[in-house]
Parts: sequence; structure tokens; C-alpha cells
Amino acid sequence: MSVSVLEAKLGEVYAGKTRKLTWARALALSGGPFGTPGWPEKNLHTDLEAAKAAGLSTVVVSGTQWEGYLVGLLVEVFGIAWFNGGQLDIKIPRSVKIDETVQPKARVEARGQEGDRVRIALSVWCENQDGEQVLVGTASCTVPAPGKK
Repeated sequence: MSVSVLEAKLGEVYAGKTRKLTWARALALSGGPFGTPGWPEKNLHTDLEAAKAAGLSTVVVSGTQWEGYLVGLLVEVFGIAWFNGGQLDIKIPRSVKIDETVQPKARVEARGQEGDRVRIALSVWCENQDGEQVLVGTASCTVPAPGKK
């Protein structure tokens, strides 16, 4: 990121890479172990009949896939501190279909001192190719205060 999260102004937005959700990725994530008899497993993420049985018009990609893209952005923003003090709370308000795109984003909302560390709070979301939010939530992380390790 071009600006350290400690130097970022409130309201500053970080954006991750836009990614297309493909059949190959959906099958790899939701199809079960490769090489098992009957692979891929039949579920609403891999099979049209299973999706329709669940009340959907088509196969939808597992939300954990784009949640992972958001976590990747948070690791870019916070570095190794994310693994030691990161917290994430999300909801998935809408499905994403094969061949749609998602882009993770995070906006700096607050910053507060906690001893020799600084807690930074973000609003987070992923949006699809139409700008619709397909994941929403909050994240926060404590990072060393300037001059501290």
C-alpha cells in the first residue's frame, strides 16, 4: 500500500485486486478432495441441480472464496500484525455467480491508542462488477505505535 495504515487519514479507502470467480476456482474450493470417486461433490457451489434444489436459479460461488480475498487485502494493509491482532466480522448479503467479479475494499474509520499499540478500525466490503456489496462488515487490528516494535 502506498500509505502506511498508521498515516492514513480517516475515510481513506484501500482496494484490493479485482478477481473473476471461475468454475475452476469454485470446483477447487467446493468440490471436495481431488481424485475422490464422484468428484466433484454435488452441492449448490458445484452443481446446477443441487443449487436449484436449494432454491437458487444457478450455482453460486462459496462466500469463503471472496472472504479470502478480503483477508488478503487486510494482510496487505496490516502486514504480519494482522495474524497477531486482527479481528473480522462479516455478513454476506448477496450471492456471487460464476464469471462475476469481486473486489475487496476497506475504509479507515477510527484509530485509538491501546498502551504501546494502536487499534485501527475499518469498514470492509467486497463489491461485484455492478458495484453491489456482496460482503459487508468490520475489521480491526492493533499495530505497534510509531517508534515501538
